[in-house]
Amino acid sequence: MGMMISTLRICGLTAALFCLSVHTAYAADEHVTVSGKPAVRVATYKDVAHFYERFEKFPAAARDGISLHFAGELLPDHELPSKARLVIHSQQGDIPLFFGTDRDMHFPRTAPLIAENPSILQTELIGHNVRTELSLRVEVPQGDRFTGVQARHWLTQINACIRDLTGVILSWFMPDAHRLKIDLAPGARFEAMTDGHATMLARNEGKDLITVMLRPQDYSEETIFRSTKPFVQVRVKIPGDAYLTFTPDK
Repeated sequence: MGMMISTLRICGLTAALFCLSVHTAYAADEHVTVSGKPAVRVATYKDVAHFYERFEKFPAAARDGISLHFAGELLPDHELPSKARLVIHSQQGDIPLFFGTDRDMHFPRTAPLIAENPSILQTELIGHNVRTELSLRVEVPQGDRFTGVQARHWLTQINACIRDLTGVILSWFMPDAHRLKIDLAPGARFEAMTDGHATMLARNEGKDLITVMLRPQDYSEETIFRSTKPFVQVRVKIPGDAYLTFTPDK
């Protein structure tokens, strides 16, 4: 069988610099069988672990209160990534990366898995790719509110990460992180309070969470951004629309 190439495809300059090179050559056939069902290899464990390792090399101050996350969707219809059943095919058994309606990728990081470097397989809906968006999640100490000062601090942290990652020269060409992605719970109202005046920014009248984009720079540092329910999560959008797509070469 001829050599097959499996590639993690990355979109955006930031992501390309983040992952460096993730092209991996396999001597074995890319198509395998798991529990009697066909599956296709889309990556190795180390391909994904590299992202976390690179993030942890950022200065501690730059990533304090920040964690790296991957939110997935099944293309082309933006369905739940769990439908594709991506698994780490380890010697101890298959480990799913997505569960139920949760779009977050759950990537276990252990020394045995690093040493083994098992394949990551797609076992369902082969031919439909899972794409994940890289984002940096921030801790919101108050749970349901944050200030303009806090928001600017988060953005400054991300910019420091990008500068550390790309170097001084490359950073001249990198767009600054400037927007927050805020996930609101069903029934939540999101508003900005400035000088005693409240401005409604969004209202979630549905049964599922919604995501609101916010540019803190459009408001004063004294503004308080608050929700009537605790935020599901607050993320800093990585510049350049950084995506990691699990795609086997054909």
